[in-house]
Amino acid sequence: MFQEYAQFFFFLDIIAFLAAFLLNVVKGNRNILRLYFLQSFAVSVVLMAAGILEGAHGLLWVGALTFLIKCVMAPAFFFRILKKYGSSASSTQYLSLPFTLLVLLGLVLLAYSKVFLPLAPLAPEALGSLSLNIAIVFVSIFLIINGRAAFSQIIGILSLENGIVLLAAFVGIEQPLALEMGIIFDIVVWIVIVNAFIGMIYRQFQSLDTRELKHLTEE
Repeated sequence: MFQEYAQFFFFLDIIAFLAAFLLNVVKGNRNILRLYFLQSFAVSVVLMAAGILEGAHGLLWVGALTFLIKCVMAPAFFFRILKKYGSSASSTQYLSLPFTLLVLLGLVLLAYSKVFLPLAPLAPEALGSLSLNIAIVFVSIFLIINGRAAFSQIIGILSLENGIVLLAAFVGIEQPLALEMGIIFDIVVWIVIVNAFIGMIYRQFQSLDTRELKHLTEE
């Protein structure tokens, strides 16, 4: 990352982290979807800005595709799911809000602890962003584990992917353009499959609560 634009990139990183953190706290699927949009928007801006500053047209295209898929296509799919299934897709967590906040605080402290100090040479000029992106990965994994609704877990997986992308971007890991395009294509296919899978769950259980999956029976 360019040193003179470090504050700008760090600001976007903070937005992505706050979105991931609040995904574990807020109620209402529409709020969750708005937070995912905000996080994905920050990720796409980071990629496009890095592509412009580095003169990397491939990275610029990846950022543009990220915006198209994660900020336009994915929300459209998910709003369709929310409209179709309504309260059945409501987001709930296993832990209460106080315990959730305690776990999130512990995960953030872990990300900033000395445990990950050996990773500092990977991004000596962006050590704060390195820890912040590790925290995004942790809180996103926690959302997947703590979410009782299939919708929350899906958003948690996508948030985790955003955190990994940011972590790779700030560390400076570069992948071939074909590989990056392939990953984005996989996300598109995954979103389409998820849309069908959620429909199958609802038809079987009339609910999107993952606890109902323990009642799976073979027909």
